[in-house]
Amino acid sequence: MTPMTKTWEQLAPQRGALAVLRPADAEAWSERLRFDRERAARHQSSELAAITAAVRERARSAGAAAVVLSGSTARGGRTSVSDLDYHVIGIASLQVADLPEDIDLYADELDRFWAKLREGDDFAHWSVWYGCVLFDSGVMREAARYVAEHDAWPDPERKLHQAQGALDFAEQMAASGDYDAALEQVRGVLSLTARWLLLSHDAFPLARDELPEQLEQLGYVDLAHSLRRSIRERPSIENLREGVARAREISGAKQSLSRRAAA
Repeated sequence: MTPMTKTWEQLAPQRGALAVLRPADAEAWSERLRFDRERAARHQSSELAAITAAVRERARSAGAAAVVLSGSTARGGRTSVSDLDYHVIGIASLQVADLPEDIDLYADELDRFWAKLREGDDFAHWSVWYGCVLFDSGVMREAARYVAEHDAWPDPERKLHQAQGALDFAEQMAASGDYDAALEQVRGVLSLTARWLLLSHDAFPLARDELPEQLEQLGYVDLAHSLRRSIRERPSIENLREGVARAREISGAKQSLSRRAAA
């Protein structure tokens, strides 16, 4: 288990670690915002930084309460399949289609954001834990305080249901002959399975390229290998099918155990 630390830069991906950093404390939260400004600059090229600046300013002008840079860019681990991920809080939508680069932007009005956080939505929690806060009117600090004080945690069952719902389609794509579609779908279902497993073990899922190492720490070496190959390589269709089979076997076995435990 990763030891808990007392700096935002080394926030341990394990349950309870956020509370150690005392996000309700004004000085501690100021340190978080300073750290986020530094890593936003460090982890983006000048081209990406210009896009992020445009998103931030558009969100401000639209009345957003906070903007968070998310995913692999925030973690400094971009790969060839990385998008630019943003979470805009306080407005229902934001126009970014004219901007260059592949942008994945989620917009939540304040009530919806809080509902997602309380319901255990892992993306909302990711913004609080590891998102790079670009500006904050106070909602992100309040959300971090809520998570810390209530030991709030993403719901693993939500991720399990998402993974199981995606398995059939991933198998269909692997049998379709459309390699690129198959690779994208298999990568997605392996990522969902990984996030469910990690949350079930009180480990917070990091960016996608970091998930294989986290899986290995839990002992899921074969699944980690399949996911890593789907991110960094172009594995054969047979390899993709094997990866889906592993995900189905693990998710099915764990669900059976959960049902027996509940009976």
